[in-house]
Amino acid sequence: MKKLLFFSLLTGLMACQGTKNESEVKDEPQVVQSSNTGHHIASIAKVFEAHGGFDNWSALKTLSYDNGGQHTIVELQNRYTRIESENQTVGFDGERVWVNPPSENAARQRMRYNLIFYFYSFPFVVGDPGISYEDLEPIELKGKSYNAVKVSYGDGIGDSPKDNYIVLSDPETNQMHWLMYTATFGRNESSDRFSLIKYDGWQEFEGVVLPSSLQWYQYSDGVVGEPRGGARVFENIQVSKEYPSMDNFSMPEGAQDVTNPAT
Repeated sequence: MKKLLFFSLLTGLMACQGTKNESEVKDEPQVVQSSNTGHHIASIAKVFEAHGGFDNWSALKTLSYDNGGQHTIVELQNRYTRIESENQTVGFDGERVWVNPPSENAARQRMRYNLIFYFYSFPFVVGDPGISYEDLEPIELKGKSYNAVKVSYGDGIGDSPKDNYIVLSDPETNQMHWLMYTATFGRNESSDRFSLIKYDGWQEFEGVVLPSSLQWYQYSDGVVGEPRGGARVFENIQVSKEYPSMDNFSMPEGAQDVTNPAT
């Protein structure tokens, strides 16, 4: 079953220890969700189609990329995850989030381990069951008007069901240009304060169109400010309809289980 995990903003993920063979097919996951698009409204369906179609995305089994000194591999059907950097590896095996070697920042690791994957995989990541959509009036950013679809989650869906997202797409091409979002991880109340990301460098892989650059911007009262730091650049992007080796995601001996860091 796919895991919808949502969280607060900021950079800095994790990861490292020898890389597994991503192309090896071994111990395929037993539970795979078929494509379910009955809840998609017309406006969000047009955005998915502009990026290759939700059915094409749903057929993929593996996504990997390099970003910020980290190598990420995700088994897309269940969102098993492995993130490697020079000094640490973080993984999700379907039940447990683990860190190797152990870390004193367990709560932060648990909260952010798949944050960048989630933002990177827009718009497709908001096509999953349990998600609702609402057409908004067009929103203008930097002098251009964009179609706007608000995305929200049912109670109990993910770590932050009160988060909201607004997908902004070009009215002529339906391609996604911006994402507005709130962040409520760890809080019970909703927020009306939006952050803003610009999506660029779209490229086609196995029929789906994915970005190669995400740039956060300052944003307040409908006004786009200066960029917030440098862009996050994604390289060595690979997708596959084959499963990765499940060994990538198994918690190694001596790793720290941070699934429930407060316990």
